[in-house]
Amino acid sequence: MKDKIKKFLSPIIAISIFVGVLLLDLLTKGLIIKHVVPNVGDSAKVMPPLINFIYVKNTGAAWGIFGGRPIFLIILTSVILALFITFYVLRVKKACEKSSILLAVGAGLIVGGALGNLIDRIVFGYVRDFINFMFINFPVFNFADVALTFGVIIIAIYFLFYYSKEEARINKNNENNEKNSEKIEKNDEKDEIIIEKPGNDDSDKENGNG
Repeated sequence: MKDKIKKFLSPIIAISIFVGVLLLDLLTKGLIIKHVVPNVGDSAKVMPPLINFIYVKNTGAAWGIFGGRPIFLIILTSVILALFITFYVLRVKKACEKSSILLAVGAGLIVGGALGNLIDRIVFGYVRDFINFMFINFPVFNFADVALTFGVIIIAIYFLFYYSKEEARINKNNENNEKNSEKIEKNDEKDEIIIEKPGNDDSDKENGNG
């Protein structure tokens, strides 16, 4: 039972975080925009002078780049998301239960955040942003953007400090498994030789050569 939990621990963590981020993003967009800032440009103080809510329709990506090109952004996001999910699945499959928890957390945040904004672009043609820093000139954002930002940071830390160590551990485990399989094969060969000897002696006696 413990071995099964270890084997699926990384996917369980990644999927749990992904679902949590996606639900948080979609629920906050729906509830806050509907009940607090229903019209574009509406503003509501939350934690003055730090944070307020202001409804903005973002037709582009971060900082408004590629604005007015929702189809392009939908395709680009879908491709990047598919490539990242493929990398994660292959990595977990290769590492088995040794896969880094850091990778699972980063993957869950990135996939949840990217999918939250992707759903907005597909359904509305724009991303619904509403969180604003009052003390700094910073683009209005949402919880999907927060998840994406932290996810990218965590994945960067994973590649900088953990990927090479994980790769070395995987290679070492593979070498040990190969050595163990070779030992098992040699032991099997020895057992076969031992089993064959009594048969040969009996045949010699029957032939009068004993």
